[in-house]
Amino acid sequence: MCLAPRLPDIKANLDVSTSYFGFLMSTGSIGALSAQLVMGHIVHRLGVYRVMIYSSTLTYLTLGILIELKSAPIYLVVNVLCGFAWASYHIAINAQALHRQHESGKQIIPMLHGLWSAGAVTTAFIALLISSFVSLNWHILTLISLVYLLTLRSIKASKAYLLQGHEVTEDDEVITFKKMITSFQIDWVVSLGFLCALLLEVSIGDWATIMARQEFGVSKSIAVTPYFLFMGAMIIGRLTYSRIKGNRSDKELVQPFVVMGGTVFLTCLALSMQIKESNLVLGYTIFCLGFLLTGFGISFVGPLFFGYASARSNKPGGVAVAELGAMNQVLTFICRGVISLVAGAATLPIAMAIPGLMLILVAFFVSAASQPKRG
Repeated sequence: MCLAPRLPDIKANLDVSTSYFGFLMSTGSIGALSAQLVMGHIVHRLGVYRVMIYSSTLTYLTLGILIELKSAPIYLVVNVLCGFAWASYHIAINAQALHRQHESGKQIIPMLHGLWSAGAVTTAFIALLISSFVSLNWHILTLISLVYLLTLRSIKASKAYLLQGHEVTEDDEVITFKKMITSFQIDWVVSLGFLCALLLEVSIGDWATIMARQEFGVSKSIAVTPYFLFMGAMIIGRLTYSRIKGNRSDKELVQPFVVMGGTVFLTCLALSMQIKESNLVLGYTIFCLGFLLTGFGISFVGPLFFGYASARSNKPGGVAVAELGAMNQVLTFICRGVISLVAGAATLPIAMAIPGLMLILVAFFVSAASQPKRG
């Protein structure tokens, strides 16, 4: 997250065009998708501890290398490795979270994702504040060194509680790369529900600031307000999910929240576009209010699908999370392309209505995903 405000510095190091740099940045997805195809099985075989140690080491090592590179081809290779390492850690830690959630009988994954969101927003905000007077190297190298040491300490302190790998015996079937790929299964109910739950969050990350600048003509500092309001509401919603849920089922709580979130977003988006012509301040206020309320509506929905994926699969939790992540990587890439095309062919507000409508559809997918998978 801290790299986002420093991307102009990295681009300057590489001395490439904007379009080429965009391509280089997207190559991390190749590594992430590769990890999601195979790492679920590897986590199950080696255990969470070893995968987290190896993947965190590779993640921070590649991040440190990326900011020093001046060669675009080498950057591409290292970025793919970084994406692979990051996704491997993601799979391992979520496999452990699913295990802990099942063990405790409590929904802890939304709370954990809330903590992640809080850390991500804080890191990006601090990076934004210091990027103008702290050099790229001092900022990133100091940060990753500190975080890596804390990560290793946390992993080692948790070793006794982490999922163990399954020892290989002569009677075990050897899982080859081919078998990992051919055993890949798609649960379309969970995959499409997860896509609908996350696409608005992804789209707001991509377009919220641009839309504020383009449609309302506000300054750069004011343009980030909708994004931070949205993320702030998401953090609060995720951290308080267990308290809000009480004795109700996930479906009873999620369905009204996603319908409210999607409806409020679409209504505030349409109203703000109409009112801005006569009252720009009021229009922008409604626009920001829509992002704030939508953040509450969408907050805890996405993380719940990790539990659905695991519950409906006969595979280990790490494999189920990896398969869900791989499918989401592909579907999100396609949908981002569609939104970009609609934004170019029509307008950005019209394009943003697509993920808003998809969020309302989550009410249907949550109901379907709550049922055991047939067959």
